[in-house]
Amino acid sequence: MNISRIRQMLKFLDNNKLWWFAGEDPYVLSQCPKILRRTFSAIGILVIFISISSAASLAYGVHQILESTSADIVIGIYCGLFVFVLYLFLLHTLSRNVLPTDNAKWSGRLISYTLRIGFLIFLGFLVAQPVSYLFFEKPLENELVAFKKQEIQKVNRKLNLKYAKKLATKRSELKSKNKVLTEIENNNRLKNRELRAVMQRQEESNFFIRKILIQNTLFHFDDNEQVEINVQLVLSSWALSLLLILVFITPAILKILISISSDYYRIKRIIETNLINGHFERFKQTYNDILLDKFPEKKLRYTSGFTDAPYNTRLKSKPELKNRNDFLKWLLDEGN
Repeated sequence: MNISRIRQMLKFLDNNKLWWFAGEDPYVLSQCPKILRRTFSAIGILVIFISISSAASLAYGVHQILESTSADIVIGIYCGLFVFVLYLFLLHTLSRNVLPTDNAKWSGRLISYTLRIGFLIFLGFLVAQPVSYLFFEKPLENELVAFKKQEIQKVNRKLNLKYAKKLATKRSELKSKNKVLTEIENNNRLKNRELRAVMQRQEESNFFIRKILIQNTLFHFDDNEQVEINVQLVLSSWALSLLLILVFITPAILKILISISSDYYRIKRIIETNLINGHFERFKQTYNDILLDKFPEKKLRYTSGFTDAPYNTRLKSKPELKNRNDFLKWLLDEGN
């Protein structure tokens, strides 16, 4: 039973429809060994998974902010398609050039790979945030309660200072003790009203952005922050983010690790060079026919300044210039 399932799985990994999601030519891959075909199928599966998970994660994140089902669906589908097209483009650009070219510097390729992988790391981290929130919602809610308490305490201290200064400015106008007490009571009512307004705003907001900051903050950079950091929560969130980032960069890594000497690139080189050489030979024949028809007496023919036309990576050597003595020697020999 297990053997039959393994065979079915391996057959599924040899599916040419998955190769399209890997951004490669199914015709070329169909002529490659099974191990290469399955590698590109795995890349295709990862691209599909990444696109769907990106759509779901970002839609969930938008729902937490906007609380609009229609906006969630539209933005989620848009983000999923964007990520899908982005991966197709990126994987296509990661394909090695099999045609003859000037030797590119390794530093340039390294910078190119670093920028691509860096962008995928950023994308993976962005998509991981709503997923981490979903996984650690309960501990995050507990941390949020502590944050709300601290926020109320900060507002309360500011309001105490505000109304204390207000009372101090009016102190000279308050001639009796009863007037002072009345002013204090009025100030307390105003302060409590403002505190209730702050608490009401807290109840109406789900603090999604704050929760994202909580699950990624291991150190307080503000000395006034007094909320204790849940180190276990932060490290668990980072671990989940790292796992998703690894998933996001795996298709690119798998593509980069395929050797230029592999059967895939060897077959691709044969197909592409035969195609280009065939077109070039037909171009030369047509061009020479035109020259022969227009200038039959001059016997003109197409020539190139390169030794490897049509790839044009190696210039023909320039004629060697002789000095004056060589010229005179040649001239005297001609006279004889």
